[in-house]
Amino acid sequence: MQDVRAFPDHPFQPLLRASFVAGPLLLVASALAFALGIGLIPPGITSWVEGLIGAYALALFVPIYLELSRRLAVTHRRLGTLTAVTGLFGATAGFSMEFLRLVEHSLRARGAGDTVWQAFAADPGGPLLVVALLGPLFPLTSVLLGAGFLQAGTMPRWVSLCLIAAGIAFPLAQVGGFAWALTWAYPTACVLWLVALGSVAAGRSEPGREGEE
Repeated sequence: MQDVRAFPDHPFQPLLRASFVAGPLLLVASALAFALGIGLIPPGITSWVEGLIGAYALALFVPIYLELSRRLAVTHRRLGTLTAVTGLFGATAGFSMEFLRLVEHSLRARGAGDTVWQAFAADPGGPLLVVALLGPLFPLTSVLLGAGFLQAGTMPRWVSLCLIAAGIAFPLAQVGGFAWALTWAYPTACVLWLVALGSVAAGRSEPGREGEE
């Protein structure tokens, strides 16, 4: 099996490793805030608390996806390059979508009522849609990374499968908006990311340890 280094040896390595835990952990907290109905925004399908925590979570997924893409590129250069691009755009677009929850909450508190937001939802405008359409790249990147590592064999199989499953479950809620998905699939996806990426942070997915899984 081709050797794939874990975290690169540089002064920021502890911060990079910490992002693999902090990012998905904050995402779990964000999903739980929504599932528990904390800070819900009418009509109840988003939460400003979810947006506040989720914005920090998505920002931390930028270094996570770039690091995983670096590892994947060792064996699958083109796919690793692709996931670096999709991960960067997907995570930053996701950050902007979470931030919009805070904007809506602030504007509602200052008099922008349901009529305004219903009109906005019906026609958000082309410029916003151009950015919003990048959002699905966030879960897609997880699926691509999981599939790439599954083929390469440089990550434990269960880690790769968790990345794939999380990338499938997440958009069922965030894009599909199904009630059951918002309640169950959304938090489950976040927990899968936490388990998989936490394992990477702990070093249990490093070369030479696959046989221990």
